[in-house]
Amino acid sequence: MTRLLHGRPLAERVRAESHQRSNVLRERGIQPKLAVVSVAADPAAATYLQRLSRSGAAHGIVVEEVPLGRGATESDLATRLEALGHDATVNGVLLLTPLPGALDEAHIVDHIPVEKDVEGMHPFNMGFLADGRPRFVPSTADAAIELLRFYEIPMRGARALIIGRSTVIGRPAALLLLREDATVTIAHTRTVEIDRYTRDAEIIVIGVGRAGFLKGDMISRGVTVIDAGINVTPNGITGDVDIESVSAVAGAVSPVPGGLGTVTTALLLRNVLTATERQLGRR
Repeated sequence: MTRLLHGRPLAERVRAESHQRSNVLRERGIQPKLAVVSVAADPAAATYLQRLSRSGAAHGIVVEEVPLGRGATESDLATRLEALGHDATVNGVLLLTPLPGALDEAHIVDHIPVEKDVEGMHPFNMGFLADGRPRFVPSTADAAIELLRFYEIPMRGARALIIGRSTVIGRPAALLLLREDATVTIAHTRTVEIDRYTRDAEIIVIGVGRAGFLKGDMISRGVTVIDAGINVTPNGITGDVDIESVSAVAGAVSPVPGGLGTVTTALLLRNVLTATERQLGRR
């Protein structure tokens, strides 16, 4: 029987630790603040923002949306991000992605203030992760590894396949798995004969934004599957895994909803607390 890797038990543990840290800050009269910059956020991003706001309020963290209209230019975004970097009342800055239209995320992330980059999107933080010295790490990728560790899924020496090459899930997840001594392969939606790789994997982390992309006939029995996809459909939120067919073959799978989502939120807010503490230490 397939084991479901629910995120709530891990998220509750992270939240309990964060609550203690938040209380210490509150006793010093400090309330951390996360600024979330959005440009016509898509439904999945909007859902994430709502979850952040609820969880932040429970931990004494102010989550404030900084919305820009669909007509915002790269210059508009850069100016706003740099202004937040100089705003002493803001401790963390998050840029909601994907960005609409012709906005070039690869250049815009350069303007996220490094010390407030709680999602680890700036090239500086990406570089530290690639060098094996992570500072701020993209929270969904971090959540995938933490979930594997929480449920004691062996990673050392395991054949791990990442499906997806985004800078917020696929690439950082691959680097984190390498730190765990896994043997890592990266595939994506344009990989030819992807079944060759999925059937060989012992661990699969998928985040491509395509509902039901990974099916049961693509995997080997006993594989562990971490679903990092969020797709808003007429039937509700679903992941990138066809849960019915995959559950008949896999040894363990993280459900959507109920898997990575709550852990991702908890880890991002933990990063806000870390950023706040570091900034206080430099004053």
